[in-house]
Amino acid sequence: MAIRRRGRPLKFGRPGQSVTLTLPADVVDWLHTLHEDAAWAIVGLYERRGTLKRSPGSPRAAAELVQLPGRRALILVRPELLRGVPGVTVVPLSDGRAFIALESGSGVADLEVAVIDRLDAPGVSVQERAQLTEFRQIVREWRKQGLKFQTRSILVVERQSVAQPAPLSSLATTG
Repeated sequence: MAIRRRGRPLKFGRPGQSVTLTLPADVVDWLHTLHEDAAWAIVGLYERRGTLKRSPGSPRAAAELVQLPGRRALILVRPELLRGVPGVTVVPLSDGRAFIALESGSGVADLEVAVIDRLDAPGVSVQERAQLTEFRQIVREWRKQGLKFQTRSILVVERQSVAQPAPLSSLATTG
C-alpha cells in the first residue's frame, strides 16, 4: 500500500524551493505570455534549455514530465523503451523522445502491469530490463508524490501510401 503524503502535491513533480525575485515589469509580462504562472514559465525555459544543451548521444531519463499549459504534463520516453509492451503505442517526436498512447479504456495501472509483464517475459535483454525498471520506478515515485494520471484519446493521421501525398491544406478544401 502506497503511503500518501499529507498536504499539497509537489508543484513541479519534484521538490521545490520558494524564491523571491524582483524582475522588471516587462519581463514579468513576457513570462506570463509563456505561462499564466511565472514560476512554470521559468521552469519551462529551464527544461527547454536542458533539452537543447543535451548532446545527441547523452542518455535521457527513462521518463520525463514535460509541462503543458496549466497543471497538465505529458510523459515523454525514449521511443524504444515501450515498443515491446502490449497495449502501448509510442508516438515519436522530432526531438528524439516520444509520448505514450494506451489502448482505449486503459490507464496508468494497465501500463504498470504491462511493464511488469514485459519484465517477467523471457528474452528481455539486460539493457531493456534496466530501462523498464527505471521507468517503473519513476512512475511509482510520481504516484507517491500525489500526481494524478488521466487517460485521454489522441488522433493520429496516417497516410495510405507514400506516393506524392497531397498537401494537407488541399485536403482541408476538398469536399
